[in-house]
Amino acid sequence: MASLPDFEHTLAMAQGNFDVRELSECHGVACGLLCRQPDSTFDAYMTLMKTLEIIVDAPAAGFHGTLEDLFTSSREQLADENMGLTLWLPEDSEILEERTMALSHWCTGFLAGLGGGGKEELTAMSEDANDALNDLAQIAKAEVLDTEESEDDENAYTEIVEYVRIVVYMIHEDLRGPDELDQIH
Repeated sequence: MASLPDFEHTLAMAQGNFDVRELSECHGVACGLLCRQPDSTFDAYMTLMKTLEIIVDAPAAGFHGTLEDLFTSSREQLADENMGLTLWLPEDSEILEERTMALSHWCTGFLAGLGGGGKEELTAMSEDANDALNDLAQIAKAEVLDTEESEDDENAYTEIVEYVRIVVYMIHEDLRGPDELDQIH
């Protein structure tokens, strides 16, 4: 199973050009693009990132390589039958406010990656997937109003991250359509 690049190391490698929210958004874009177009290339991803103005200049070689690893690992995780997708978010040791805002940006990136090539592919999605997509749009608008952290808040965050992960798989499957090896009874 492919693992994503180390988040904290990548943040340091970005040398202040990206914050945790923007890094999370990069992964969201990759997952959205790969759900919509599973055969997408890394070059298409980078073009979309430039179009979305997430990346303005050509990234340094090491950071570019990490984004390529992120893209490749994301493709492998989405194809994993054991649903091993992990969202590229800050570590649990970071404050909840920062993690929540990173998740919000992850969802924004996912929606941008999913819709970045037009709406024609999205018409194949089920009603449940469309409802879940609306949920992601709501999460993308998240704001943190209370900075005091509680165990309930921590549990809610964990549940939302898991929900987002499952929604990504649902959308991926809806857009994938039936496989030649799928049996229809």
